[in-house]
Amino acid sequence: MRPTAYFHGQPGAPLELGLLPPLPADLFAPDRNRDRSELSAERYYDHLAQEIRRRWPDGGLRLVGFSIGAFVACEVALRLSDRDLALDLISPAAPLGLGDFLPQMAGGPVFRLARDNAMAFRVLTWAQGLVARGAPDLLLDQLFASAAGEDAGLARSAEFRRILTSAMNQSLGQGAVGYRRDLRAYVRTPPDRFAGLGAPMTLWHGSADTWAPLGMSQALAAQDPGRRQVRVLTGQSHYSTLIAAAGELFAAP
Repeated sequence: MRPTAYFHGQPGAPLELGLLPPLPADLFAPDRNRDRSELSAERYYDHLAQEIRRRWPDGGLRLVGFSIGAFVACEVALRLSDRDLALDLISPAAPLGLGDFLPQMAGGPVFRLARDNAMAFRVLTWAQGLVARGAPDLLLDQLFASAAGEDAGLARSAEFRRILTSAMNQSLGQGAVGYRRDLRAYVRTPPDRFAGLGAPMTLWHGSADTWAPLGMSQALAAQDPGRRQVRVLTGQSHYSTLIAAAGELFAAP
């Protein structure tokens, strides 16, 4: 198996890897919430690419990005364009300019606020951080109020709730600076930012995803149909697609 870099979702943290089957030994999963929070988004994604080069100076690489982490994986891939890359984007958040996605997204109001009103977005994340620390189950219930498909069942699982509430506390609470950095960079992404990525790309998407609509993967694939394929997982939603896709990815020899 290729050395693999994993980019977590938002709100999220590397803790979400605890939802997955046994992982490859050669795995790099940076905590973007708390890592180098003094850097701008552009400089931070440069840093991630440099760290990957330091760990693996040559040879093929796999970049796996989940949700907002898919956007980060693509940013890092642009900086590693000279390497033999394979991109696996799971429940990816595509650039908002590729379609009329916001009305279909459970987190649409948050993304709209991050795009249109930086101060109000900062106040919102401060308030969410208080809830994440003081009443994490309440915040989880709010985030999963519109959960569909297999995510609705996951949201009732004690182990899933334990992992997700801890991850939310790390991102919205302890790591709010990194969380805001990712979201503000994401909502400003031009629609053609990743059109020229030459690496083969597999887009794993649940048919019942209410966080990132299936059209996001389809729009990314349409930019380069020859090298990009969409794997639709029927009945799966956002996190259940992560679990299902990882089961295939990390079981591969």
